[in-house]
Amino acid sequence: MDNCDLEKLIVSGGKLHPDFTPEVTDYKMRVESSVNNVTLDLLTSDCRASSNILFGDGSRTIKLNDGSTRVEIEVVAEDGTIKKYCVEITKLSARIAELSNLSVEGDIPVHPAFSSKVYEYNSTVPFHCNAVTLLPSVPDKSIKVTVNGADCSQPVLVNFGDTVVEISVCSADGSNSQVYTVLVTRGLIPMAVTFTDWKQQLDYECPVSLSAFYRPVSINHSDPKHTFSRPYIEMLARRSKVDPLSGRPLGEGWKVTELDLDRKMSSSLVKCFFNYRGCDRVMKLSELGSHSLDCPHKPSGDLDSKDVTETSWYKKHFKSSSCLEIETKHTLQVRNWEKKLQIATRENSVERLCALAQDYLKLYQQHLPKPGCVLQCEDDQSPLHSLEQAARHYASAIRQSTREARLHFLLGLVLEEQYYATEMYGLQRKAYRDRDELSDGRSSARQDEILAVCKLHGFMGTPTVENQLQALDKEYQQLKEQGQSSKADYVQTLYMWLSKKTGKDRNLAVQDEENHSAVHRALMKYLDAWSLSPDSWEYNLHVGRLLLLQGRSREALQHLQSGLGLRPLHPALRLFTGLALLQQEEKASEETEKEASLFLQQGLEHFVSQRCSKSWVKQDQSETLSSLNTQFLRGLLTLGQLQQRNTLCAKAMSAQQVYHTVAVLAAQSVSQCVCRGEVSRQLEWVLLDAHFALLLSLVQQSERQAGDDIKRQSPVAKRCQALSALIHLTSIPPCQELLDMQEKTCQLAVVTTPRDSYALCLLGLAQLAQYGNDPNSDRSKEAITDARLSFQASIDLESRRQHGEPPEQLTKQRWWQERQEAAKQAIAQPKVVKGPSESSVAKRGARRGRGGPGHGRATAAVIKPPVPAPPAPVRGGKVARPAAKTPATRGRAGAAAKPDRSTKASSNSTNKAQLPANKSKQACCPDTVETAEVTASPVEDRVPVYSPMNRRSHVSRLGLARALSHSADTQDEAKQLYREVIAMAPGVHDAYAELVQLLEPSDPLAAVDVYCRFPLKPVAEQSFEDAFITGEIVRLLMAQEQYHHPQLGPSLAAYGKVMGLSSIEKYINILEEKSMTNLLRSVYSTMHGRQEDDEELQGFFKFKCWI
Repeated sequence: MDNCDLEKLIVSGGKLHPDFTPEVTDYKMRVESSVNNVTLDLLTSDCRASSNILFGDGSRTIKLNDGSTRVEIEVVAEDGTIKKYCVEITKLSARIAELSNLSVEGDIPVHPAFSSKVYEYNSTVPFHCNAVTLLPSVPDKSIKVTVNGADCSQPVLVNFGDTVVEISVCSADGSNSQVYTVLVTRGLIPMAVTFTDWKQQLDYECPVSLSAFYRPVSINHSDPKHTFSRPYIEMLARRSKVDPLSGRPLGEGWKVTELDLDRKMSSSLVKCFFNYRGCDRVMKLSELGSHSLDCPHKPSGDLDSKDVTETSWYKKHFKSSSCLEIETKHTLQVRNWEKKLQIATRENSVERLCALAQDYLKLYQQHLPKPGCVLQCEDDQSPLHSLEQAARHYASAIRQSTREARLHFLLGLVLEEQYYATEMYGLQRKAYRDRDELSDGRSSARQDEILAVCKLHGFMGTPTVENQLQALDKEYQQLKEQGQSSKADYVQTLYMWLSKKTGKDRNLAVQDEENHSAVHRALMKYLDAWSLSPDSWEYNLHVGRLLLLQGRSREALQHLQSGLGLRPLHPALRLFTGLALLQQEEKASEETEKEASLFLQQGLEHFVSQRCSKSWVKQDQSETLSSLNTQFLRGLLTLGQLQQRNTLCAKAMSAQQVYHTVAVLAAQSVSQCVCRGEVSRQLEWVLLDAHFALLLSLVQQSERQAGDDIKRQSPVAKRCQALSALIHLTSIPPCQELLDMQEKTCQLAVVTTPRDSYALCLLGLAQLAQYGNDPNSDRSKEAITDARLSFQASIDLESRRQHGEPPEQLTKQRWWQERQEAAKQAIAQPKVVKGPSESSVAKRGARRGRGGPGHGRATAAVIKPPVPAPPAPVRGGKVARPAAKTPATRGRAGAAAKPDRSTKASSNSTNKAQLPANKSKQACCPDTVETAEVTASPVEDRVPVYSPMNRRSHVSRLGLARALSHSADTQDEAKQLYREVIAMAPGVHDAYAELVQLLEPSDPLAAVDVYCRFPLKPVAEQSFEDAFITGEIVRLLMAQEQYHHPQLGPSLAAYGKVMGLSSIEKYINILEEKSMTNLLRSVYSTMHGRQEDDEELQGFFKFKCWI
């Protein structure tokens, strides 16, 4: 009687959404532009019920127009009950040009999620993927779609890095079109690329990874063009907003994507990774990834147990019934920190607690920040919170089952990961951040401010902590005398912060001896697990590698050999056993070296075979053979050193191939570090050492080559420039080893091209930095003399060609003379340059890598810099001497104590030890050389057709001026050079400040005239650096009581505008006492941007009795 439902509702030309059911009354459907009519097919559930179409003339055929048409259907039951169904039909316009969906074949994700009004997408594919097929869907089959101008079903070949795919959509009537773009990015190949053509190898080499450009980008307006792999230049730009190769500031829009270069490079021919194993295939770079998966010469990963069972130590301890005796004595106990981890829970099931811990570990991995991203979240949402919860659940499981070794081991893995969470990703609990340390950004800002105060008081570069505290104390006292209490309080805050930070840093070296280090706790848990199950190869592996980090190499070797005896085919056990063999106190025998080399090579090849497989997924820090594991990378560097003597001959990588592999892996890992912590610094050391080893190898190779000078010199010069740039921008704290590497690199550049003005300038800067590090040593006296000679040679060679005899100033330097003498002896008696012993280098690298804050560093990979070996075999273990104080270059402190915040991001680049102590950002911009094509002439018969011309640069003059300013006898020459710098580069602040420092004692007004020549911007655009200039003008004029000087008023107003009114209160009070009311009115009106007759200002002037 009252049934008013429809049993069937079908509309031709489309599909209802949702699917029809009698209970649902509202539907929508969409039809194509070619559909002009639709027909309704209706049937009521009750045959006695009736239906009416409430549209048009009531016909079941509905005429459609473009857009939406609403059709209502009224169903009347037998008793008169009425029910209405509604169908909203949308006819697509023939003018629509859009997609309804977009995906990539193979379930490859596209980001962001598709929307028809979003036109740009990106997708990442594995490195072995040669082509992709896009699957665009259209709402109207009359809409035409092409992919890169071809049929959309055709696969698109992808480049080595980025490929832009364009999906062109044309409306049904052809009147409109729309383009969707998908940026397809291939994963990064984990090995170094070798081109068949040497020129392409040079042209396509990234300065950071020393392998083929990956997603290349260039620096806008760089000349010549400076190109980098995208991940690495973005990493460097986050540290300092300067071009790494020229030091020029990066402006807006500095990054230029080089898609054409990517495409051209992808079609170039390269050799197979496994050429050293006999593969002679040559292919396009874009095909290299897919070939590496199926190459028949790829290491299979299969190992021979005889490599272990035939060793003398195995026969001695494992072939008989006796076992290897281990010295380690350890007792299982519950420590206080472990008790604090245990949580109160009703859960008594160990399995359930472990399952919860695993869930938290998955959350941790999902929420880790990406490179370049700063994670900001509450404590309970932080990845570190998930990690801590996993540790708590494992600790609670241990309480339930104390004798289960596996639980102790799993807790150890989590504790070790906590170290990486804080050091690599910068994760820290909010309470700890607030109590112990500021965020990285604020900490860096405070350090910049401290260095700015140091410069005001004559402590240049990166002074010792004692000098920094001394400068802050002086600034505090002077600000108190000037009545600037608020600024004095802030300086006092900086003083307290630095004191606290220094105390914390000094305790790092002994932290492992206490029960507060996450790595120390991890070792304790590994030892707990081992004590319960000493026959576990896995527990012996982790105990052994962490003992290596602590320098306990004898114990470590015992654990690792025990594990390897139990599991002879395990590649990680082999690699770490090889490392331990070379780190023993006694010198390794030739047989031991071969055994260690074999184990290290097998570890490397296992890693490569894993990375070159479809089953490989993103690595994490828990893997012992991981490019994030500095210990593993250090082992590869050691392998490279062994291979310099061809320790392994059959199907083994050469030393250069090993070093190249390390450089590629280290560069990838450094770029993944979100935080510039200890892990990042250790990885950077590996990268620098690999660079330096390759540079020395290249130099030796070029010295053996005859013929084309360009072919020999260009790679060396390029590598020297790249390594200098990396040292300049490193986050490693200034130390003597870094200075030595920088100086050696610059020397090699000069040896390669002795008449290159730019190379000589860099050498002078490195030598000047050596002097600034310890001005009172005998070595520093030679360094300052050499620096003067290098700068003078650089200046003399300007506007001259680089071809010819070495300049006279270079031949006077002792290091050059010694090198020339060594070269003569080498000609008389050829001899291979030999680096330090592998065992000694392995020992120096003992305490670095995964597992703890390594504190020292091994020397460069091939030739040891001339520094005494540190007492502890770890980077940073010794206290390196920062740059010492140099004569003050900026007069007293009326000037800005804060740096220019607009350039704060680049501050790190100006504070490194390898730069002259007082070098500014502008001074870091040496001009590059230009190439000149010349025609042969009688005068230049011996000059090659391609001979670069040295450009003029202010940097060499600034460096020479600084070197001369250290001696009273040469300060007049220094003054003249500073004037030349100002004429050539008027915007270099330091040139003015340093010249004034020399002039002020004898002629203060001449010093004022120097500052007045600085090209100041309008007051509204002035930076803190500019405010330093105006502040100095005010200070000098007020000290000389030059109240009527025309520059006093404008400078006072500009300084107060930038630094704040409180910064000029002392001067205002003095001027009031001197009744300089006209000047005061002018200053105040300028600062406030108003006319003097402004009504509000007039009231203020009357109140102050200035009118």
